[in-house]
Amino acid sequence: MKKIIYLFVFLAFNWSNAQDFRFGKVSKEELHEVKNPKDPEANATILYLNQKTYYNYNSTDGFVQVTDVYKRIKIYNKDGFDWATEEIRLRDNGSKKEAVGGLKAVTYNLVNGKIEETKLKRDGVFTEKVSKYWTLEKFTMPNISEGCVIEFEYRVTSPYIGIDDMNLQYGIPIKELEISARIPEYFNFNKFVNPRATYIPKITDSQLLRTETIDSKNRQHDGKTSKTNFSSDKWEFKENKTEVKLKNVPALRDEEFVSNLNTYRTKLVWEYAFFRDPSGKFTSYATSWDEVSKTIYDDSEFGAQLKQDNYYKDDVTALIKDAKNDSEKINLIFNFVKSKVKWNNYNGYLTENGVRKAYKDGVGNVADINLMLTSMLRFANLNANPMLISTRANDIPLFPGTGGFNYVIAAVEVRDDVIVLDATDKFATPNVLPTHAINWQGRIIRESGSSTWFDLTPKESVREVVLLNAKINDDLTIEGKVKHQMNSFAAKDFRTKYQNFNAEEKLMDVEKGKGEIEVSNYEIKDMDNIDQPIAYGYDYNLKSGIEKIGDKVFVTPMLFFALKENPFKQDKRDFPIDYIYPFNDRYQVNIMLPEGYVVESMPASSMVQFNGSEGEFKYIANENGKMLQFVISVDLKQPLILPNEYDDFKAFYQLMTEKQTEKIVLKKI
Repeated sequence: MKKIIYLFVFLAFNWSNAQDFRFGKVSKEELHEVKNPKDPEANATILYLNQKTYYNYNSTDGFVQVTDVYKRIKIYNKDGFDWATEEIRLRDNGSKKEAVGGLKAVTYNLVNGKIEETKLKRDGVFTEKVSKYWTLEKFTMPNISEGCVIEFEYRVTSPYIGIDDMNLQYGIPIKELEISARIPEYFNFNKFVNPRATYIPKITDSQLLRTETIDSKNRQHDGKTSKTNFSSDKWEFKENKTEVKLKNVPALRDEEFVSNLNTYRTKLVWEYAFFRDPSGKFTSYATSWDEVSKTIYDDSEFGAQLKQDNYYKDDVTALIKDAKNDSEKINLIFNFVKSKVKWNNYNGYLTENGVRKAYKDGVGNVADINLMLTSMLRFANLNANPMLISTRANDIPLFPGTGGFNYVIAAVEVRDDVIVLDATDKFATPNVLPTHAINWQGRIIRESGSSTWFDLTPKESVREVVLLNAKINDDLTIEGKVKHQMNSFAAKDFRTKYQNFNAEEKLMDVEKGKGEIEVSNYEIKDMDNIDQPIAYGYDYNLKSGIEKIGDKVFVTPMLFFALKENPFKQDKRDFPIDYIYPFNDRYQVNIMLPEGYVVESMPASSMVQFNGSEGEFKYIANENGKMLQFVISVDLKQPLILPNEYDDFKAFYQLMTEKQTEKIVLKKI
């Protein structure tokens, strides 16, 4: 009898201490929590996430996909306030639209020991048209404060059968998660966990029996009267259920030089493979990349746009009439499109306005601009084709499907090479794409119907050369000149960053992070001439570059260009380091010594390599009377460093950092 009593006491204790995740049942304990016990650095925590996807049936629309979402989130501090905003991405293809309903949202604060509730009002919900095919519904919770708890629920109804990726990991930890999908046996999916994820969950599959009542009516005529008969039939079929139940899911932490964190998120990915109707008829939806390419090319807002040329024919004919070769034609047409049509910041491989209207109005989305560019290049008798891309924000496509792409550029095939062009960016040049478009590989779709992958990783190293002249004055200040030249992606990034800076803002930015420095005579050459490298220079006076102890003076040869610390501090790396492109940085430093001082010691010449010749750091030092000369270079041929190479790369970077911070020691004579 005692054992039974003890059991009841134990169960009662656990029931009373279990969290209640019904809407509106937020507890004082949740509001009192000041940090996540398993992740004290977290700014917020998802206390509970419940997401259910299933298919309702009605006689008018057939099966309709429904997704119910419920979240309860604890916000610890101001840095966690971003989690009080929810964004819901909805497909909107005119007649086929996804819709949000049943939105209910409340913020809870603890005020004088009592729970205070603030409900989200309708004026806190916003709808934004992202593109021709997508809408964003967004809301921000009211009365947010440090320590509050928010909860909300909503329903997304979709006419589409396909299931979006289900995220099982976020930028903050999750205490408890329940996600499920119930799918009628007629819709068959391939599913898998993102293979790049480091946190692998357990997935449970089962099968259920479902019954639907089908109501019908018919009218009967006997020649004199008519009669309506109503009937009901039972329809039984199976449902495949996938369920994920997790506790204490770790946060997806960002790391230095990660291109797109979403690439490594733990998520359940779905591919609609085939449909089998009740009679057993089979329709396949699993496809190949060639079939995807053909489907996209055959779309009237893609392939048909490439065939239109009447709207530009006269302009392009006049533009290229004096061109001496294909390279000149490419540059003339490329720059013409960049100046003629402005990007409206909408992505997409299908046109939004159509190429003809975009040309007339001077504005369009990515497809409007780059399909127009491709068409003009073809008109000039160049072997040009569109190349489909998934941008960095859109992730890397894991299986064939039109949703794997969200961007298109132009590709000109010449001999054994391909020249890639994106006319949405006014600072882009041939083979120098905007960073967001450099994502693994793109797929060229040829007019003949064939298609092929192309590696988008830049092949040539981006060069930056810095000439640093320094004279140490008698008062131990340093004055001198800097000349800096950069090409390719570095030049494009520079132009993009500073295009809207005025002279004062540019001066302030060049002084930032360089200590007690005064910069003068700052001049930039070829800012607008994108076919040339960027070159800039300035004079400087530095008051904080010398350390004096007794009769000795200490100075770092690279001055304000030296690495201050190794950015790679963590013991273990989960994700690759992505520098996007290979690079070669070279510094030539000339230091004139002050009168009355000689060199006691200076850094020795050395070389450090990473993974054979994939990375190389050279440090060459030379003393020539009163002039010290240094040549320091960093050459990284492989821009993607894998996690299993991290230890070696971290050590390489540490040796490079230590060498750059070594000091010259001067003594007074």
